[in-house]
Amino acid sequence: MNDYQQKYIELKKQYEQSDGAADAVQALYEYKDFLKEQGTPEAQWVLVDVCETLELYKTAYETLRPLVTSEDKSALKHLGKLQSLQERGDHYALPRPKGGKEQARQAERLAALPHFRYHPNPLETKAFTETDTPMICDCCGKPVKIYYDGPFYAIDDIDCLCPECISSGKAAEKFNGEFQDEASLEDGVDDEEKLDELIHRTPGYSGWQQEYWRAHCGDYCAFVGYVGYRELKQMGIVDEILEDSMCNEWGAEPEEILKSLVNGGSVQGYLFQCLHCGKHLLWMDCD
Repeated sequence: MNDYQQKYIELKKQYEQSDGAADAVQALYEYKDFLKEQGTPEAQWVLVDVCETLELYKTAYETLRPLVTSEDKSALKHLGKLQSLQERGDHYALPRPKGGKEQARQAERLAALPHFRYHPNPLETKAFTETDTPMICDCCGKPVKIYYDGPFYAIDDIDCLCPECISSGKAAEKFNGEFQDEASLEDGVDDEEKLDELIHRTPGYSGWQQEYWRAHCGDYCAFVGYVGYRELKQMGIVDEILEDSMCNEWGAEPEEILKSLVNGGSVQGYLFQCLHCGKHLLWMDCD
C-alpha cells in the first residue's frame, strides 16, 4: 500500500463515519484535485477509487481506461463495471460543497454569463454544456464554448443556443419557443412579466416526465438542482422539505417517500428555492 492509497482509506473512513458530512465530501474532492495534478500511474489508480466514491463514474472510467492492460483481468473487470456506470456521466455525483479551488473557478465562469433569476447557477445544474470545441448557436450563428441543449419547446429542431440569446429573449422570439411549458407551472403568480421571463428567458431543466416549476411568495422559485434524499440530508433541509404542504399529497409517510429519492435514479427530486423567503421546495417524478 502506497501513501496515496493510505490517504484515500483515511478520507473514505472519515466520509463513511460522518454519514456524508459536507466537510468530508469536500476533503475527498480536494484529494481528487491533488491526485489529478500528480500525473503518476500510482496516483491515477487511486484517483479512480476516489472518483467512484464520489460517484464520478465517467471520470473514473476515463481515468482507468488508459491504465488497463489485456493481461490484468481484475482491472478489465473493473473497467467493464465502470463502462456501464459511466453512461450516467458525472451529472449525479455527490455535490461538491461550496468553497475550494474548483468552486472559485466555477464562480469566475458563472460571472461571465448573463444572470438568470430563476436559474441562477446553470453551470452547476448542467443546464449549460461546456466544451473545448466551439459550437455554433442556432440563433445568432456565433461560435460558443458554453451552450444550452436542454428542453426547448419549438417547431424547429434546435441543438445549440448560447446563454446571451436565451437571456435576451432572442432565441424564444426567433423560434417562437418556450423553455418551460406554461401549463406546467405552480399557481400563485399573477404577473405577466415574471411569466415571460421564466418561459422565454430562463434555461430549463430536464425531468423524467414533464418538467414542473414551483412557485412561492407570489413569484416563481429558483431552480437549485437535481437531488435525492442523500443530497437533502447533506444540505440539512429534510425537515424544511417536509413542511411543504405539497408533501400531504404523497400519502401517510412523506419522509419514507423522500427516502426513496435517488439522484439519477428511478425516483428523482428537483430542488427549488423561494427568491423571497428562502424556503426550499421540492418537485419529484419517476421514470
